Formats: sequence, structure tokens, C-alpha cells
Amino acid sequence: MKKFLTSLLLFACCAIVAQAQMPAAVQRNLPSILEELNNNKMPQDFSYWYALVDVDGDNVNEFCVASYDKNYIGTFKISDGHATRIRTIPQGNVDWKPIFYIYKTEGRNANLDVTLKHRPLFLNKIQIAKNRFTTENKTWMTEGVDVGKMKRTYDRIIFKPHIGNAKFVSEKSTGSNGLFTFALTNAAMTKKMFRGYSDYQATPFIVPRAWLKDHHLLNYTRWLNGEKEEPASSDAQDIIRHFYGERKIIASKWLATCPTNERDFYMVLFAPENNVGQMSMVCLAEGEVVSALNRWYKLSEDNKLTEDAEDYSKELFFHAPQIMAMVATPESLELYVRWNSLEGMHYSIWREIDSQWIMIQDDYEYLQAW
Repeated sequence: MKKFLTSLLLFACCAIVAQAQMPAAVQRNLPSILEELNNNKMPQDFSYWYALVDVDGDNVNEFCVASYDKNYIGTFKISDGHATRIRTIPQGNVDWKPIFYIYKTEGRNANLDVTLKHRPLFLNKIQIAKNRFTTENKTWMTEGVDVGKMKRTYDRIIFKPHIGNAKFVSEKSTGSNGLFTFALTNAAMTKKMFRGYSDYQATPFIVPRAWLKDHHLLNYTRWLNGEKEEPASSDAQDIIRHFYGERKIIASKWLATCPTNERDFYMVLFAPENNVGQMSMVCLAEGEVVSALNRWYKLSEDNKLTEDAEDYSKELFFHAPQIMAMVATPESLELYVRWNSLEGMHYSIWREIDSQWIMIQDDYEYLQAW
């Protein structure tokens, strides 16, 4: 697996958001829906799939959520801004999709959300020594960001717990793309904000100052690209193993630690069961697992390859998130991350909703095919 990708600075084309938005009742009630469905269940049975489908024949879609193996399915009727659970479950050929991607797949009601209404923009081309930080419009322009407003009001660059006053510097058109470059108003701030980080290790983001009203940056330590990988301690592995019903751990990796809220983040790879593998990002607090992002893999008969022809081994940690900021909000804890897919880089915001993580914003940079 190639670990170092050459950036072409070309976001994958996204269709203009003309699709129906996610029902507002689903967006508002998702935390309570997940809490109801995940309560007292093993993490292997946490909500994984969702579908918007008419299960009762009234020509109005219900919101359905299922565990990975479909052994647990919950259906919620959406009416008058509320989501009420009903007994009927979908039958037959249902278009199930991973709930992790629901905001990206169904669209989003940004005005309803404490974070999305500010539309953070990741700065994916940075030159720390030159104090230049660039974002591009290939994906986010289709989501309603006004360029004039962005130039006037996006004036705070964020990285880890650091906040730097920023100013718009320049705009450059490259075909259908626009590159927008910002700089810290105090160039010396680069040495404090990015101390110990090279250009390729850091992806800050820029927001309007109003974002700061409801967002509190947390200080934390994290694994950096190029550093030696550290496995979870034996105590942490015991906690994780117990949480997952004594499932065998075959590899682990420390991601980050936040002393303020006593959080520790790890990637964990479990031994396959019945030709199904599982990799999880787990979050520990005060000696227990409090949340997880689970991903399952259908494997070859010898359990060596995934459906995407990747080795089922520690190499899958290639997709682990690199945390650029850890943020407390009135909604929940958020992680601002970049992570590798097979052909590019994602710049995303993940939110802890009940006991799992949901991606609420995602921009994609195509790098190269394998």
C-alpha cells in the first residue's frame, strides 16, 4: 500500500446539492434515536446502516436503522418534526447505506447545526514558512458558501488548541477551481501554532469568528505521520477487549490523548469471525469505552484480503484519522480530521453522537488511482 501520495490538489467532483435534504426531524433526533437503539447492546450490534424507505405504504419515507448484520432494526416515523418508533420494519430489497455517511449522502440542514452553519473550510495546501494557507472550492462551493462572505468573515485559522487571527490574501482560478489563500495577521504566530509540525503533517481550518462562540478547543497530544506507532497499553487493550465481548485484538494503535476530558483514542483491529473482519476507532474515558466508530470487512476465504483487495492486517490503519483539532460544542465532542481513502484524502468533521461517531461534514481531495 502506498503511504505517500502526491497531491494533485484536485477535489473529486460532487453533484450540486439539489437533492432532498435529510429530514430535519432525523437530524434533530439522531442522538436520541441512536441512544434508544444502542442502549444495552454489544458494540458489534450498534447502529451501522440506515435507510429512508416507506414501510407502511403512506407514500412518506420512514427512517430505518440497522446493525451491521441486520439482526437489529429500528423504524422511526417522521411526523410534525418528531421521530416516533414503530414496529414495522422494511422488507425486501432495501437500499441500506452506512449511517456514518448520512450527512454526506442525504445532504444537510446547515442552519439547524451549531457547527455546519459556520461551514469550516479546511486549508489543505499550506506553506508554514511562508505564512500561506489555501483552500479550494471544488466541493464546498456547491454547498452554498458565498465567496464574498468567505473573504470578509473567515478570519480565524484553527489548529489543535491554537487560534490565529487571519486575513484574506489572494484568489487564483484554475479552470473550474478557485484557490483562496489566507495568512495569519501575525506571521510569528506560525512558530507557535505549528511548532513541531511540517507542512505535510498539519491541516488547519478557517472559520468566521462567530464559530468561537459555541466551540471550545481542547489541548491534546497525537500521533504524527512519520513517528513510531505505539500500540494501546495492556490495560487499554483489556478494557477494549472486554467491551467487545472478549473479541481477540490482533493490532492496535494509539491516536491521541486529551487530558482535559480524560479521553484516549485508539485504532483496533480484531481477529476475523466467519470471514468478517472489524476495525474500530475507540474512545476511552475514565477506564471505559465511551464511544466507537466500527467498520466491518467481508473477507476472502483465507481472511487475508478485504473486498477492496487490501490486506487484512495493521496496514488498514492507513485509513486512521489524523486529528487536527478536538472541539467541545453544545451538541457534543467533535474531531476535525483528515483521513486516507483508497484514492484520496478526506477532510472531515466527526461528531460523537451517543456512543458512536458520525461524519457531519466531508470534503474530498482526489490524489491518484492505485
